[in-house]
This record gives sequence, C-alpha cells and structure tokens, in this order.
Amino acid sequence: MAAAARITLLLLGCVGLLLPVDGRYISYCPNGWSYYKLSCFKYFTESRSWDEAESRCEDVQKGAHLAWVENAQEAATLRRTISYYQRVQPVWIGLQKNKESQAWKWTSGKEYSVASEVPGNGGPGGNCAALTHHSGFSVWSSAECSRKHHFICKFYPLH
Repeated sequence: MAAAARITLLLLGCVGLLLPVDGRYISYCPNGWSYYKLSCFKYFTESRSWDEAESRCEDVQKGAHLAWVENAQEAATLRRTISYYQRVQPVWIGLQKNKESQAWKWTSGKEYSVASEVPGNGGPGGNCAALTHHSGFSVWSSAECSRKHHFICKFYPLH
C-alpha cells in the first residue's frame, strides 16, 4: 500500500510539471508546423503565385512569411522538409528582387548575402526565388512571381 501511495505522489508530481504557464501550455509551434532552432516551418502543397503564397503564410499564422534562410543548417532543414513532401515541384521561398534597388531581399527584411545563406542564381528570369529539384532544392533560382508553385512558410514562435 505504501508503494502505491509513493507511485501516486510521484505521478502527481510529474503532472504538476505539465501545468500551464500563465494559462497556456508551453508549445513552440502550432499543430502541423515543424520546429527548428527557434523557428516554425510549414510546407504547403497548394500552388500559388509568390504574392498569393506570401499572403497565405500571413493568413495562416500571425508573423509568418515565406521562409527566409539564415544559415547553411537552416537551408539543409528546408531541403529535407521539401524532399519529405515531394521531389519535383519548385517551391517558393521568401526572397524577392527589390524593383528599385535590384537587390535581393528576404521577407524578414534582411538583404540576401551569398556568403552566409543558401546559394542562388539571381539571373534574368524573374524577381522571385524558388528552390528547384534540379539542384536538390539546395540552390534558388529566379522565377516569374506570377508562376504557381508550392511554398514554405516560417515564423518565430516566441516573439
């Protein structure tokens, strides 16, 4: 009987660890989103233009945008995520050429830097960026923003 009482107390103590903080359970990403290094990602198989995809990200989750890439490890995470769902369709990412300055800029507001992010080909062909199967989703290519592609969204859950 004493052993049963100790087990009950132990279990109640463990349940206490799961109690909500400030009325909410600690949860990094909403259901259906993947967590990686302080960011949440979600892959969408809907085909949309770049602008439509960006709007969809914003509509689905407050603070979400087409995914921007901060380092090589995050680029590898995007590659794995996309390859899990499919291996042929181009996928929009949050990179677009500024019409005035002609500089490539992420949806996070940061300018693209080839030194620290996913490599790319910003040649003629469009003002929006997509990862394609030709490079195993490891190099972005410029594409016409009106084209319809799958897309991947990202947001910071703790902001």
